[in-house]
Amino acid sequence: MDPLLRSGLEAAARWVEAGLDSLCMYQDGTQLPEHCRYALSTGGKRLRPFLVRQACTALGGDPERALPAACAVEMVHTYSLVHDDLPSMDDDDTRRGMPTLHKHAGEANAILAGDRLLVEAFRTLSLTPGPPGRVNGMMLRLAEASGAGYLVGGQFMDMFPPEDADEAWITTMVRGKTAALIRASLELGALSAGATPELLNVVSGLGDRLGFLFQLTDDILDVTGSQAEMGKAVGKDASRGKWNPVSAMGLAGATARAVTEAAALSEAFLALGDRWRPVADLCLYLPGRRN
Repeated sequence: MDPLLRSGLEAAARWVEAGLDSLCMYQDGTQLPEHCRYALSTGGKRLRPFLVRQACTALGGDPERALPAACAVEMVHTYSLVHDDLPSMDDDDTRRGMPTLHKHAGEANAILAGDRLLVEAFRTLSLTPGPPGRVNGMMLRLAEASGAGYLVGGQFMDMFPPEDADEAWITTMVRGKTAALIRASLELGALSAGATPELLNVVSGLGDRLGFLFQLTDDILDVTGSQAEMGKAVGKDASRGKWNPVSAMGLAGATARAVTEAAALSEAFLALGDRWRPVADLCLYLPGRRN
């Protein structure tokens, strides 16, 4: 990984983790907030908060104004992982090398903690400083990305694929379950800096492409990676007959597509200005990542 990209990811992680540590939901005196804290503290790249921060700074905004958005996106992402790991969903025992929440605290606590994270995400986002209309627009974009048309809908498609799933179906599924939150991360960061509607549309389109690239490389790693590298079980999609970009393109085709798309996407971000270089560098890093 490029040293500048690494330092940017690490800085964004420290930034959002400080924000997550200060959430008011930890102050109600019950065990449930601690289960939320456990889910939020299992590490990870904090990719989505990184994108919120970089989009904001690329447009000359103050990253502290984007911190509620970064926390909110990470909370929605974490809730989705907590529920996705449940026995009735993907049935995973480890996440980032640690016991998943339902293994740590039981299924009921995991379900309730996920519910709480989702609701608290929107309360946190509502605290974003700025004009009410802008904040309402940010909340609407996160709600749409999290809902039936995208995240929840994409997870449903992933769980219940048709027998005749084709590449168009797979693209729609990925656009929902993975790309939507990555797109929303860029959108919320851009909005926190006051992006124009025209620029926001460009950023949104690039976010969809970045989300597809991320899922593509994740699915490649599910075939080529190890549990030690990934911090979770690998090879499960193939063993369950799940459809994903690798099953549609083949491993060689998916790998070639990832490299080509990463280069094109990096150029597209740089076309917006040199302040987008950290995001462009992230695009180039993804095809070679090992976790």
